[in-house]
Amino acid sequence: MQNFVKGGETSNRLREQTGGGNSRARILEAAGQLFAARGFDGVSTRELAAAAKVNISAITYYFQGKNGLYRSVLEQLVDDTAPLFDPMISRMEHDVADAGARREALAETAVWFVGALLSGILTDPKIRWQMPLVMREFQQPSSGFQFLYTKRIEPMHNVIAKLVSAALQINPKATETKIVTATIIGQCMAFGFARAVIFARTGWQDYDEHNRQQVIEIVSSGILRSLNLSSVHETAKC
Repeated sequence: MQNFVKGGETSNRLREQTGGGNSRARILEAAGQLFAARGFDGVSTRELAAAAKVNISAITYYFQGKNGLYRSVLEQLVDDTAPLFDPMISRMEHDVADAGARREALAETAVWFVGALLSGILTDPKIRWQMPLVMREFQQPSSGFQFLYTKRIEPMHNVIAKLVSAALQINPKATETKIVTATIIGQCMAFGFARAVIFARTGWQDYDEHNRQQVIEIVSSGILRSLNLSSVHETAKC
């Protein structure tokens, strides 16, 4: 294996060829979009380098090869989505615990969650290409799936399971709870990864403020019904 550090010569030459510190970020951005569109096996290292406008050796230098690059893309995805998901999970943990058995509070928490999640996934342009990458991992798990599951998927499912458990008064670890949880999250995520279907059916060109709010209201109503909280929420609004 070529030594990129010895004497600093090869390392410096590579930085000059690839644009220095920006190269790693360019590679990650280009690779993320190519992996999302075509999958890990559907894109070559040469194509990845060309898309990022770097020398092919830069992929080995920064990521130790294509497998390391794919893992880094998943790590970057987790980092990129942290500002949306981490505060959301923290607030849900607090609000569900604070609500206890108070059904009005549980309903308010559920409505807030749906609005926050849908607003994030429907407005962030980066999430638009990241979601197909996540969907590929759902359908054809790679060696990186466990990392993605542990860091991003499981924490969200665990906190929504607590909401489901409190609302339906069932064990948070029960299979029923997990299925209802997946249904709630899936209803929201579908409007992100199936946007082409939604637009074809509605005639929308994009999720503007008006139709985004319409989606939030309709999805919230359905989720409240699934949690037996719809009547409580309607009473609280009156």
